[in-house]
Amino acid sequence: MEATHTASTLAERLQTLPKVELHNHLEGGAMYPDLALRLAARNGITLPFHDAESAAAYYRFSSLDQFIDILRTTVATLNTAEDYADAVERQGIEARRQNIRYHELFVTYGLVSRRGVPWEAVVEGLIEGRRRNAERHGVDTAFIIDLDRTLPGDAALAHVELALAARERAGIVGLGLDCQEAGYPAGRLKHCFAAAAEAGLPLTAHAGEDGGAASIWDALDCGVARIDHGVQAVEDPSLLAVLAEREILLTVCPLSNVALQVFPSLADHTLPQLLAAGIPLCLNSDDPPMFDSDLLTECEAVEAQFGLGEALLVELLRNAVAHSFQPAPARTQLLADFDAAATALGHDRG
Repeated sequence: MEATHTASTLAERLQTLPKVELHNHLEGGAMYPDLALRLAARNGITLPFHDAESAAAYYRFSSLDQFIDILRTTVATLNTAEDYADAVERQGIEARRQNIRYHELFVTYGLVSRRGVPWEAVVEGLIEGRRRNAERHGVDTAFIIDLDRTLPGDAALAHVELALAARERAGIVGLGLDCQEAGYPAGRLKHCFAAAAEAGLPLTAHAGEDGGAASIWDALDCGVARIDHGVQAVEDPSLLAVLAEREILLTVCPLSNVALQVFPSLADHTLPQLLAAGIPLCLNSDDPPMFDSDLLTECEAVEAQFGLGEALLVELLRNAVAHSFQPAPARTQLLADFDAAATALGHDRG
């Protein structure tokens, strides 16, 4: 039944739910100005900003490609295992603040491999950051290794092999795909997805953000279980039907989409059409410091714009738990915990 609302704000009520976030990038999602500047000082790097205010001015984008160029500048601060551990822990601190119990962070080795950052340094940082998050913050952190879609096919396959070799000790639960979408279809790295799938690693891919419906079809052809963004699926009614029928989760990031001019405003976002098509969705913050967002802020913004109602927002948050790449026993337990908290809010699935 629908909850009887008290004076508590929407964010305060959703805060009580043990949440999951599935679309958050380690590299951009950790670049809060204070941490970015600290990492830059540690590595002898000068960034184009010196405090939170100047960082906010720098973190302004008009396209995905421009955003990626800016991201590559800040990611230059990630060089050592300690850098990566600090970045992972910062994500854990932000997760704890929002009562996010489990999150999957995208890690794109292609962003740093070209300048010679050793893979083992990345792995050791992920392991240490994951340990800190569990022990200090009560957050279960897992990683999806995202392929930089501009990589040559042989280099991308090498990254898959590195991920597979480190999956158990580093908490790697999936393979994904990101960076420049236009001109780099998922299909050019289909052999990489096939290798990961053969080894039992779940698949996802960024698609339908800067590219249209064809980009999503291409990712589906690679065998993905989830689509990151996918907001251009509305171009093709047959695609909407397939996504709904196969229950392909879209990890939607509304405020990121507006900041990157995928849509001119939140009012123009395709979220209502995607929901009407019966496609499972969840909300996410993408790169929260760069978009001045977090998961709870995304929920508030979507509710303010579209008036979905708290019950539907709770269902979208539950979708993230149900479609996570978390091992089945842990996922089942977290679903039970989530449903108990939702019932306490007045949203009983029974």
